[in-house]
Amino acid sequence: MLRDKPYAFVPLLPVRPEDRREVMPHNRIDINRLTGRLVMELEVVTPLHIGSGSYRLNEGQVVRAFLRRDQVPVIPGSSLKGVVRGLAEAASRSCLAQPPGKPCQRLQAATPPGNRQPCSEKAACITCRLFGFVQGKKGYRGRVVFGEFTPCDETKWVVTELPPMEQPFKDYPRTRENRGCGNERLYYCQFYRVVGCGGPAHCPDCTKEEWLRWRDGLKGRLPAPAFRGCKFYLQGDPRQGNQPHEVISPGSRFQGEVTFHNLDREELALLCFALGLDGEIRLGLGYGKPAYFGTVRLGLREARWYTREYLPAKAVELDPVELARNYGCNDPDVARNVALLREILSGKHRGPAWGMEGY
Repeated sequence: MLRDKPYAFVPLLPVRPEDRREVMPHNRIDINRLTGRLVMELEVVTPLHIGSGSYRLNEGQVVRAFLRRDQVPVIPGSSLKGVVRGLAEAASRSCLAQPPGKPCQRLQAATPPGNRQPCSEKAACITCRLFGFVQGKKGYRGRVVFGEFTPCDETKWVVTELPPMEQPFKDYPRTRENRGCGNERLYYCQFYRVVGCGGPAHCPDCTKEEWLRWRDGLKGRLPAPAFRGCKFYLQGDPRQGNQPHEVISPGSRFQGEVTFHNLDREELALLCFALGLDGEIRLGLGYGKPAYFGTVRLGLREARWYTREYLPAKAVELDPVELARNYGCNDPDVARNVALLREILSGKHRGPAWGMEGY
């Protein structure tokens, strides 16, 4: 049942024409915009594994190695950037830059209006303006740079056995028309529009057997699919397995910087929210998120504003934490997604325990 899965969905929001704007150039500082850097501290909440792609021999045991630089464990900025971008997309009216799975004809209209329209330099959604995009042979670098995070103190890794992870977007049912479309029952079922199954409120309790009965009864007259939304993993007690990995223990701390360039207030507020600076969001990082590994918490040490004698001083009055707390209050749809993300990623809504077959 969907209720027994370690994840939840945040709805995709329509992207209106007025939500897209021309991108800012990189070759100058706009005196009416915000430029600076956020000095951050990252705390590991559940064991964290950032894979190096190699193996090491640890006390006679072959283990998957944690990423190192000069024998020091590090968290690359690219790992953090991907997680933060995903949060920003779910918390705003942003395009679906990378649709899941392979190209599937059934899913071409499974997203809200404007969601699949590609961004360009003349008309880009807020997430693409922040983090950049590639469209054909052209692209935009974005205006947020994530530096590498290094340990605050001497940090050692330990070996923990993680469970094997399955492919997240497997086709089900495995039919010709569903090839490359992923799991219809879990990700985009709309049967409640044409059958008396109990509506969306029943979806979390719909079993595989029940769903197949409804599907067989429709005899090929399936309703148009619609994605439930962006998938985010819940948080809970890590589940042990049989695959040894080097992990960083809970309580370990890392430090790093996030630099931003020529942002407006709304863009900076979205960035601060997606970083979890309001204290209500914990990010999922690295390998093993379905088994509740990789939960981290980001905190702000200092905001350093880029200042010159000809730039206005009002930027220093902005509080990134307050920007994060108040983000989305002017758009009811965005505010609902923000509240849902806080519920899913706060750690208060614990994920179900492992143990069911097919979980």
